[in-house]
Amino acid sequence: MKHVFADATPTAFRVLKDTLERVREKHPDRKVMMLQDSMALGSAPFMYGAPLPKGYTSFPRVISFHTSIYAAHDYSVPPFGAGMPYDPTPENLAMWRSIYDSIQPQVDDLSSYFNNIYRELGATRPMTGAMLDGIIQACDLMVMATTPSLDYPIASSNPKVRFIGGLPLKPLDPNFAYPDWWPLITANSALPASSPEKKKVVFVSQGTVHRDYTELLIPTLKVLSGRKDLIVIATLGARGATPPAELDVLPDNFKIVDYFPYDALLPHTDVFVSNAGYGGFMHGIMNGVPMVLAGTKADKAEVCQRAEWAGVGVNLRAQNPSGEAIREAVDKVLGDGKFKARALELKKENEQMNCLETFEKIVYEIAAMD
Repeated sequence: MKHVFADATPTAFRVLKDTLERVREKHPDRKVMMLQDSMALGSAPFMYGAPLPKGYTSFPRVISFHTSIYAAHDYSVPPFGAGMPYDPTPENLAMWRSIYDSIQPQVDDLSSYFNNIYRELGATRPMTGAMLDGIIQACDLMVMATTPSLDYPIASSNPKVRFIGGLPLKPLDPNFAYPDWWPLITANSALPASSPEKKKVVFVSQGTVHRDYTELLIPTLKVLSGRKDLIVIATLGARGATPPAELDVLPDNFKIVDYFPYDALLPHTDVFVSNAGYGGFMHGIMNGVPMVLAGTKADKAEVCQRAEWAGVGVNLRAQNPSGEAIREAVDKVLGDGKFKARALELKKENEQMNCLETFEKIVYEIAAMD
C-alpha cells in the first residue's frame, strides 16, 4: 500500500493539478467533475485541503469508481484480507474486535505514511481512521458496479457508497478468430439437457495478471483428466502464451487456448474455476455462471468469501488448492442446482439495476450538488 499507492500520489497529484488548470483555461465557464478509480489518489490531497488548482474556487466534485469488494475497517465485519467468513455471532464479533485491536499499530502507521505525503502536498486536514476508509472520504460518492447481494450489509449502510449493478456485457468482436474446436462447444450447448451426449463444460482460468499455472490451472486439468462427462477448457490469460510442459499431451476432454473472451465462453459454461480476480468474478455473475474460486492474495480471499456468502460458488480457501479439493468443489456445484439458480438470480438482479443508466443519473445528481 505504501509503495504502490502512497508513493505514487505526488506524481498523480501534479498531473491532476496541471490537467485541471488546462481544462479551466480552455473551458472557463464550464462545470468540471471528476470520475476516477477509487485507488487513483491524486485528488486526495485536494480533498484534505491542499491549495486549489488555478481557476477554481472549490475543488470539482469527485465520483470514485470502485473495482473490488467493499473494504472497511469496522468491528462489524472480518478484517479485510483475512479471508474470514462473514458470520457476525457474538463470539465472532469479539474475535474480530480483538484482531482489529492487535493490528491497530500497523493501521496507524499506514495512515500516518499517507498523511505525511498529503501534508507535503499542501493538505491541511488529516485523513482520519484507516486508509481503507480514507479512499471513501476522498470523494463525494463511491460507486460499485455490483449489487448489495454480493457484498456485506455494511456496504449498503454507507451513505457515500452507491451500487449501480454490474457492467453490461460488451458485444463480441465479430472478427475474433475462434479455435477450430469451437463448433464442438456450440454443438454441445445446443443439445437438450436430457441428451446422453451432452457434457458439462468446465472453464478454468488463472486470470490475466498473476499467471502461475501451477496454482490452479494445472491441478484442475490433472484432476479432471479423462472425465467423459466433462469438457474442460483452459485459457492461459495472454495472447501468444504457450501451455506449460506438464500439459504437452492433453486428454481428449481438454481444450487449451492462449486467450479467449470470457463473455464468448461463459454462456456455454456450467462451472467457472477462477483465481477470484474481481473482474472475472463479475463476468461470471453477469453470465449467470456458478463458480469455484481459489485465491488468498490481494483482494482475492475477500472475493472468495463474498461468492460463498452470496451462494454463487464454492470457496477453496487456498492459493494453491489440491486437485482433490478442486474436483470435490466442481462436482458439488454441478451436482446441486442451487448454485446455478442463485447465479441466474444474481445475473437478473444486476441487469435490472441498469448500470449505465443508473450511473448517468448519479452524474447529474452529483453535478446538482453545487
